[in-house]
Amino acid sequence: MNYIEDKEFGKVYVSFRANMRNITMRWKGGSLYMNAPYGTGVKQLREVLDTFRVKLRAGKDKGSMSYHIGQVIQCYRLTLTIGEQERRSDLIIFNHNGDNVDVLVPRGVDLDEPSAKKWVSRALRAALDGHASKVLIPLAQDISKRLGVAPARYEIGYGLRKLGHCTRDKVIQLSANLMFLPEELIELTICHELAHLTHMNHSLQFHALVDKYLGGRERELERRLKAFCWPVM
Repeated sequence: MNYIEDKEFGKVYVSFRANMRNITMRWKGGSLYMNAPYGTGVKQLREVLDTFRVKLRAGKDKGSMSYHIGQVIQCYRLTLTIGEQERRSDLIIFNHNGDNVDVLVPRGVDLDEPSAKKWVSRALRAALDGHASKVLIPLAQDISKRLGVAPARYEIGYGLRKLGHCTRDKVIQLSANLMFLPEELIELTICHELAHLTHMNHSLQFHALVDKYLGGRERELERRLKAFCWPVM
């Protein structure tokens, strides 16, 4: 196994593999491992490290995620604000006001404590309920109409690792968590799933179609999605 030295992450171990399109990275035992297509040069490896440095830093120490009272998290057509409440010490309460949701934690909760971070993260994801179908499905319908393709229907799911899915019955499921992303990255996921209506695989023809749907920006948007720092766990 090869490695490169990085000023922040130390030794980064690199494996070169056949039939890979993109460079992938993961933390294991405190060390960073990269898988790269054959022929990838050191310069390109370093460029990828720099592109994803913020996300890699967060991934190395998931406990670095922080929340605070008054924090505003801007989602797609929805604003979440973390606040406090004194009514229930055992619940996080939602206060819905149009396109704004106050996520109210019990007063006195230590938001630096790991279990509290997980609690708030779950609450932020739950706050999207009832909003995702109102904004994501109309957006997807507009995009599919523009591209001249039509799934059987759209559904809302709740995956974070799996943001979209297209069944063989041509039903497309979009994760509510897409709302944490900028619109261009939501469109990437929608176009990805719409391309599965034609190619139920990840072949070169599939990626060429996704790229066409996105005006030649698939790789750029994929890099941005991989570098995105989620505000939830």
